[in-house]
Amino acid sequence: MQKTDVRYQAFVTILNEQLRPAMGCTEPIAIAYAAALARRILGEPVESARVRVSGNIIKNVKSVTVPNTGGLRGIPAAVAAGIVAGDAERALEVIRDVSEEQQRAIRRMLDTCPIEVEFLPSDDLLDMIVMVQGGGHEAMTRVRHTHTNIARIEKDGQVLEDHMEAA
Repeated sequence: MQKTDVRYQAFVTILNEQLRPAMGCTEPIAIAYAAALARRILGEPVESARVRVSGNIIKNVKSVTVPNTGGLRGIPAAVAAGIVAGDAERALEVIRDVSEEQQRAIRRMLDTCPIEVEFLPSDDLLDMIVMVQGGGHEAMTRVRHTHTNIARIEKDGQVLEDHMEAA
């Protein structure tokens, strides 16, 4: 197949849409991404967090090491890493650069900040909602279908972005 072939171009387009660099297992990284974005939307120090995830996410993340956290595992570690050290602009490389001080801060957050994990009944294999609270405000991000597909963003109950139907 030649590079000028329409099919070749279609394959390249699909690959560019679907393949993204990622740090480690993509499910905890997607959680960290959603948490980093929620923290940015909140604009306040995070005092508590709640994450609701589909069963497939629970299964895939419960015992997986979250990269750059000093060996921490699971959903709360992914949330804390995203909140403390995440750069949402980097998507699936959200916690690529985590300092030793940030690793200590992630551990402190896990010890001091309530992070609730709940099952999210969903027909989607990949569906997660991260809610963060602080300073009297709340922010929420929802990722569905693919690891970087932001389906919904809210702050203080006001919808800032809604792509649920397109998801």
